[in-house]
Amino acid sequence: MPKQFYVCLSHDVDRVSKTFQFATHFLRGLQGGNLKLAIYQLKSLVDKAHYWQFEKIMEIEDKLGLRSTFYFLNETYPFHPWKLRSWRLALGYYDMLDPSIQRVIRDLDGHGWEIGLHGSYLSFRDVNLLKKEKAALESIVGHRVLGIRQHYLNLDHDTWARQAEAGFLYDASFGFTDDIGFKDNRFQPFMPLPSQRFYVMPLAIMDGCVIRRKNPLADALRVIDLAKDQGACLVLNWHQERFNEREFPGWLDLYVQLIKECRARNAEFVTIGEYISWMS
Repeated sequence: MPKQFYVCLSHDVDRVSKTFQFATHFLRGLQGGNLKLAIYQLKSLVDKAHYWQFEKIMEIEDKLGLRSTFYFLNETYPFHPWKLRSWRLALGYYDMLDPSIQRVIRDLDGHGWEIGLHGSYLSFRDVNLLKKEKAALESIVGHRVLGIRQHYLNLDHDTWARQAEAGFLYDASFGFTDDIGFKDNRFQPFMPLPSQRFYVMPLAIMDGCVIRRKNPLADALRVIDLAKDQGACLVLNWHQERFNEREFPGWLDLYVQLIKECRARNAEFVTIGEYISWMS
């Protein structure tokens, strides 16, 4: 009997509109010889909806009869103009309590998508910050938030204990930032804390890590086939702004193709929260 394997779809919501990316993507287009992309950046300066792809994702996944997990960020990294690092880590983010953000969170939650926290850049080492961010998100959805994925997949040896103390049931940050596959050959969620009912859900395929490979589909299929052979739970992470097909050509198509390939292998699709709840 072949092993049943599961697939969980997820989306990290880092930014919902462009700021400095107009300039960086314009230069990237010029440097890469992609004049159409460079011109697009200039023409679209007044358009604020580049990264607001929530309705598109909902439509795509709803037509496929699927639900995924959205991890929303409440970034509070301090901005220091003389530190270049802080320009990237502190600027261009959204306010989780903004009415438009609250509306889309409630809309997703009300139609069956799972809402999780995308822990801010420094929260992986600050339990009080984790508690504060979790409480803010729960005030929007009106119920407990089960899961978290740390921004940039930041983890240290005490992060999981802090997340558990903050009241999370699972973490979904355990994966590669520059590769695809199952880190440490972890094919299933595991419990890292003795005597505590807290789970870590491995992340296997992240958009940027696979799309920039020489053969993205072939490489992703190898991970999918491994997941099927192992009876694994395969987690995909596709940032919501990557569904802008003008800005990120091919990224949406690959996402849909991977879903179809998983279905062709008889995968069962669930949200991460559902899968972890079954285990617990």
